[in-house]
Amino acid sequence: MVGYQRNDSLTHSQKFAVGCFTGIITRLITQPVDIIKLRTQLQKRKHIKHLSMFQMSRKILEEEGFKAFFHGHYIGQVHSILSVSTQFFIYELVSKQVVNSGINEKHMPAMLFFSGIIAGCCSGAVALPLEVIRVRQMIAKEQYKGILNGAKAVYKAGGILAFYEGLSASLIQYGPSVGLSFSVFRFMQPLLLKKLGQRRDRDDALNTDYKPSHVVVASMIAGSTAGFVSKTATYPLDLVKRRLQIGTHKEDDRFTTSVTSRHLIRCTSFLTCIRNIIRKEGFSGLYQGWLVTVLKSQLTSIVAFTTYECACYVVREFNKPVR
Repeated sequence: MVGYQRNDSLTHSQKFAVGCFTGIITRLITQPVDIIKLRTQLQKRKHIKHLSMFQMSRKILEEEGFKAFFHGHYIGQVHSILSVSTQFFIYELVSKQVVNSGINEKHMPAMLFFSGIIAGCCSGAVALPLEVIRVRQMIAKEQYKGILNGAKAVYKAGGILAFYEGLSASLIQYGPSVGLSFSVFRFMQPLLLKKLGQRRDRDDALNTDYKPSHVVVASMIAGSTAGFVSKTATYPLDLVKRRLQIGTHKEDDRFTTSVTSRHLIRCTSFLTCIRNIIRKEGFSGLYQGWLVTVLKSQLTSIVAFTTYECACYVVREFNKPVR
């Protein structure tokens, strides 16, 4: 189970390393879906009303080739390692304080939810500058090519503050999203494990009590549910965040821009962005791109939670003394 557990054999450094490994695997698997999600969220409706997720994929493939699905992947890896490892590590540290505080058991779920919010806010703030560069690389790779060149292009477009475009939306969205994700996972995984099989050793409360296959299945189902619930609940904020992150982006005629990266909607103010979406696109506009985003969130949660749980399982097995 994610979060602090008493009598856990893993050290803080081992958990941090597991978080970094989880970030690498998660980005590698989810990168293509992230490209499709981003293009869908940022397009004006009149340009995408006939493009389904699969049609968008085909158009990107036809126009830009398979490599387009990995635009911004290198910086995406750095961002993912930083973001995912921070999430899990901060959650472990804060949940440790909560568990050891002697708080009433009935208040524990709420306090662990707030632990997730803290982890999400820390992760969002730390990784935001890289995320801004990555988002722009995913829509205009040549213009923002490379980490250093991308950073220069972002700075040239809007100064140092351009790296923190969408900060308010990022914190408001990412905190509750991570809090919900961890809370739903912590609630569902133990229930699923109990349904799947008996513990091998009833005196131990960690995942090593269960068969590895049970840990994998329970983590995948709980992760999928966590991704769906957390992203659906906070989706409008995710949409606003993306539009804020390209607020100072300007198309450069020196670089070729694909059809799916044109006619983008930009915002420079959080509240103004929400008002404009509702006024111009209706309430349903707040959920533009919801399907592909939720599918991506479910995939991300499945990969992240399952990888983290399995990696922790393996490390705990290695930590066991040889008999």
